[in-house]
Amino acid sequence: MGPEEIAATLEDWSLAFVGSDAGEIALIPEKWRPIAQSADPEDRRRAALSLWNRGFLDLVPEFAEVLDAHCLDVRVGITDGSAVLVYVLETEDGELVSWVGYDPGTFEEPEFWGCFPAAVQVFLREVHAGFVSGSRYAFGVARPVAMGTLAELADFPEGIPGWEDGSRISSKRLLQITTDGGLLKFCLSPDLAVGQVALVYEGDVDPKEFGQELDELLMSRFAEPS
Repeated sequence: MGPEEIAATLEDWSLAFVGSDAGEIALIPEKWRPIAQSADPEDRRRAALSLWNRGFLDLVPEFAEVLDAHCLDVRVGITDGSAVLVYVLETEDGELVSWVGYDPGTFEEPEFWGCFPAAVQVFLREVHAGFVSGSRYAFGVARPVAMGTLAELADFPEGIPGWEDGSRISSKRLLQITTDGGLLKFCLSPDLAVGQVALVYEGDVDPKEFGQELDELLMSRFAEPS
């Protein structure tokens, strides 16, 4: 599988792949260098997956199985000013779909950090400071540096007009961590228990179990990548 074929799964991304050149290798985390230097896709895959923390995999068990069984290759690249790992999966229908995992060295603690489950905190600090597909904000966990409250993202830092009047959680206290690529937003809040996520759709706020919802979101992308 060549770089062009992988890049085709990430059409909206400007992505440069890293080879074995010493100058390029110096740009990536030390623990990723064996991945960049290996010529064997299976070795690259195994090396990348060995970096994942067990707690996060346990949080998303269906996707963890798919990642292990359907990941064909992992390549090192540079995009958005960060080193990334690109995970290429083959669906049951033979389509290719990729996830982009950012260098944990780019991690910056987001607002409401205490609301993140411990396994997700470890993942973002130590494995990938953002793991997404389709867009930079969808089908995974967005880069913490790109997260914001619904109020901030809507450009109403004092609160979305009409939102704060009801019984919903304040738009200033809902941190968007990912989306389904459409209108459904996944948010954490200090007004929810740790381990819960708010599904926000057209103003409706529905608290759910974090791991189950994230697992289903990841699986939805694998099932229908187009």
